[in-house]
Amino acid sequence: MKNGETTKFDAEATKFLERDFNQCFIQLRHYDSQIWNICRFVFIAHIAILGAAISMYRYSVDKSLDLTPAAMFVLGAGFVLGLLIYCLAIRTRVYYVVVCRYINEHRKLFLEAKPLGFENISGMYVNPAMPPYFNWRSWQSWLCYLIASLNALMPALLVFYFSDGDWSWTVTIGIVTALLQSGIGIAYLKFREGKGGSQAVFGKE
Repeated sequence: MKNGETTKFDAEATKFLERDFNQCFIQLRHYDSQIWNICRFVFIAHIAILGAAISMYRYSVDKSLDLTPAAMFVLGAGFVLGLLIYCLAIRTRVYYVVVCRYINEHRKLFLEAKPLGFENISGMYVNPAMPPYFNWRSWQSWLCYLIASLNALMPALLVFYFSDGDWSWTVTIGIVTALLQSGIGIAYLKFREGKGGSQAVFGKE
């Protein structure tokens, strides 16, 4: 390219990166709010499902009408729905991290040139390898733990029905189910580390 063409291309590239940077922040906020909305939906849906199942059980006891199969079906369907939503929350975390890292890469490119003598003394994020996909201190991680715990109530109540009210088995299954979901989610996120954005999301570059 000639000097004039190079200058023009650089100007257009700068505008593109500026637009991309701004749009990525919008996308980042979308993913952030989506995880919160997912958790809020799960909470409301699970309260409704658990309420319906418990009401059926109590009605069966009071009226001697066996609605236990219906209650079990509701709990089973609720558990499957909860698992799908939990997977969605974990997947959204992946999208969130990819966009975060991309924004950090943008910021690093420009701040390394120290525009106007700007030193970034405050230490604003410039590391394209951060944040990690899994960070146990992240509020998003805690929301995922909450979703897993709410999901665990479904199989726990199913065991309660099958075991005729054995609380030891009910609590055990609830804890194991919550830990199993959390463990699988954590392993999935950690497996994304060391991969490029496309590979982390789609499994290939």
